[in-house]
Amino acid sequence: MATNTVTDEYPEIALTRRDGLKLAGLGIASVAALGMGVGGVRAVTNGAFSAGSGDPYDLWHDWHSMTGIERVVAAGALACNPHNTQPWRMIVDGDVIVVHSDPSRRMPINDASGREHLAGLGCAVENMVIAAGAAGSTSQVTLFPHGLASDHVARIGLRKDRPRQDRDLAAAIPHRHTNRGPYTSAPVDLSDFAEQSLRVDGASVLWITDKAAREKLGRLYVEATEAITADTAQSTEAFSWFRSSRGSIDKYRDGLTLDAQGLGDLALFAAKLLPAQSREDGDAYWVKATREVHTATAAAYGVIVVDDVTDRSAQVNGGRLLARMHLTATALGLGLHHMNQITERIDRDAASGNPDVFSARWAALLGRPASTGLLSFRIGHPERTPGLSPRRSLDDVVTS
Repeated sequence: MATNTVTDEYPEIALTRRDGLKLAGLGIASVAALGMGVGGVRAVTNGAFSAGSGDPYDLWHDWHSMTGIERVVAAGALACNPHNTQPWRMIVDGDVIVVHSDPSRRMPINDASGREHLAGLGCAVENMVIAAGAAGSTSQVTLFPHGLASDHVARIGLRKDRPRQDRDLAAAIPHRHTNRGPYTSAPVDLSDFAEQSLRVDGASVLWITDKAAREKLGRLYVEATEAITADTAQSTEAFSWFRSSRGSIDKYRDGLTLDAQGLGDLALFAAKLLPAQSREDGDAYWVKATREVHTATAAAYGVIVVDDVTDRSAQVNGGRLLARMHLTATALGLGLHHMNQITERIDRDAASGNPDVFSARWAALLGRPASTGLLSFRIGHPERTPGLSPRRSLDDVVTS
């Protein structure tokens, strides 16, 4: 399995404001002409003409044609998960699926408490429950059958004995992608999420819709993003999961990519045309996008809340509910964007022994202790179709 280390081989590309204005001024025809020269080589190298196609994306396209337990396991491999680390290893034994944590896919600096890692595993568990239910199977889920300290996170026993359910959510599985682009100003009817909010024990959703509260939360997100990018260790670890070139996508088949950043078509093509830029430039782009796009266009924020964010079972259950929220949004044609900068900074400061500068304000916005706010996201009507994220093959993550 490929390790994730920071090298100069696959540096991040970030479209700066100046570059974007220059290329926008040229117009699409001029940019295309520029792509025929040296920039064209860069465009090919960075996947400008192959986005969403090839081996790293086959699972998205092939899921419809799969059947049986292979389809169920593939649903787990297509689940949402923070930073697209794909933290799972799965074993199939007849009608039983065993889900293990892969410790090599931890992000110990950005995810110091492990909440995102285990939540990602919970997302995989729930995707499989949903896919199995749509095929008429009952799923008996047992969390941490060998104790909370174990990497054996879940056992899913399948029994085909019930009417099909969750078919709308299952149909959304191959269409669910994180949408980091701008959203329209149209409000979101959150009543469509009410039923799903009750489907996972031990986790619920707190919605933040009031304009003043959204603005306060938006400012806190920006501040947390600035704190992450100012923390060299945290920024560097996050950068190690960015796959800017097609070569790195084909090699790792995980992480974040330019196609998933929510850029417009011209800006995305231009970003792939430009020479590779630095981690610092990428951080500057992220802060700017958080301020001017992500928080500026959020119709609402959702926070997955549990009794105790340090409880490993609660972390998994929170991820299970998050998967249902994301699939529901997809089925409704809504965009959903995971935004965990605030909790990442809370955990980072706690692990480093630094002053806690976010918990009190996070708690004030939640109206409950910071220790209950597990994960968060924004939601809205998207202006753009999100790009596909790369995925490892089932051969890479499943044994039988």
